[in-house]
Amino acid sequence: MKTAEEVFTSGLVESDLKPVLGEYLQYNGKYYSLTGERIPYMRDKTLDDRFFILTLFGIGKELEKRTQPQKDTIYQVELPVGLPPKHYGALYEKFGQYFVRPGVQRFTFNKREYLVQITKAAVFPQDYAAAMTIYPQIAAYNRVVTVD
Repeated sequence: MKTAEEVFTSGLVESDLKPVLGEYLQYNGKYYSLTGERIPYMRDKTLDDRFFILTLFGIGKELEKRTQPQKDTIYQVELPVGLPPKHYGALYEKFGQYFVRPGVQRFTFNKREYLVQITKAAVFPQDYAAAMTIYPQIAAYNRVVTVD
């Protein structure tokens, strides 16, 4: 998984108990920790909530770096997300809808509670989505090569 400031392995462990060590996310009554073991390949990542949870991890990591959460502040988030080019045409609409859920998502990341509303998920072919997070830095170049 990639955010503007972070790269982490797309692997999760779910638990009913709060982890003793390390980063964790609490969402809908469950606790999640990142693991170094990637989720096995899935053509359709919308079949369960694992990639949504990983996205909340990414949002939590970015908010933790950028802000001190204020009680009852709802953070409006727009996501650039990527799909493998091979599946882009068939899945881009479903994948975008997967992230834009009704209402506010409440989660705790590393003991801090966040209220987040994902207002838009712009779906791009993979790698292009990552490049869009740094668009201001690359916009002046005639050609940019990215490696994902």
